[in-house]
Amino acid sequence: MSKYWDNPENINENNLNSATPIESEGYKKPTSLLSALSVIQRYYVIEQNSVEDLPEDYFTFEQIVDFVKVGFKNGFIESLLFITLLPFFQTIYPSFKFYFLGETLTSIEKFVLEFISFLPMIISTLFLIYLAKYYKGSVTKRAIFSLFFGRSIAFLLKSVLAFFLLKYLYEISYIYPEKVYGVLDFFKFIFGFFLPYDINLDVIYQYYYKFIAPAIKQTSREMLITMVFFALLPFITIFLKGLMLKAKKTKALQEYEKY
Repeated sequence: MSKYWDNPENINENNLNSATPIESEGYKKPTSLLSALSVIQRYYVIEQNSVEDLPEDYFTFEQIVDFVKVGFKNGFIESLLFITLLPFFQTIYPSFKFYFLGETLTSIEKFVLEFISFLPMIISTLFLIYLAKYYKGSVTKRAIFSLFFGRSIAFLLKSVLAFFLLKYLYEISYIYPEKVYGVLDFFKFIFGFFLPYDINLDVIYQYYYKFIAPAIKQTSREMLITMVFFALLPFITIFLKGLMLKAKKTKALQEYEKY
């Protein structure tokens, strides 16, 4: 029997309520990664101070849904930033600067643009590495897995959607060039805003087919591969964490048997 139940003095009634899986004073639906982390930390402390793991059902189906939602929302925003930043900083800005201003990127600019493009991924990866340290105990594992699952679903959906959208844009560009011409005419003022001289629409049209259109196909593939990788990254993280814990237990058992 765990100390959680055998020793009532070890935890008071308020603390017990704070760990209750039902919707009460203790459990509040997480609305962000930080609030989800707080719940995970609470369960981690309870399980660390228990001789036996809490049953998996202690983390209810309602809570699973809550954590999946938080993970999905975070993954949706994160993937949206990536889809927006990557094409702009890796394709549009460098080609725009070269074609219209006659300048190439410096080494510092390339590094900064690369860093900004993957910044949401870098932040998320650091968070996952930090969160993996709590991957112990059946309830805590279930909470973390639910959070990761929601995020991964958002990434996979966004990656597939972005891939087919860019593929469609690529095909439309060569099948219906007159439509591209009309769209570029609508955005002509944006180009003029960033240039020190008046720009001709035909020049923008040539720029699109010389730099942007050929890059769309490659960008769609790179985006799909990158986002699928980062969708699986949370599970890779906890899998490696599990292997490390198993290796430590095996080593400890071997050392114990020696004595």
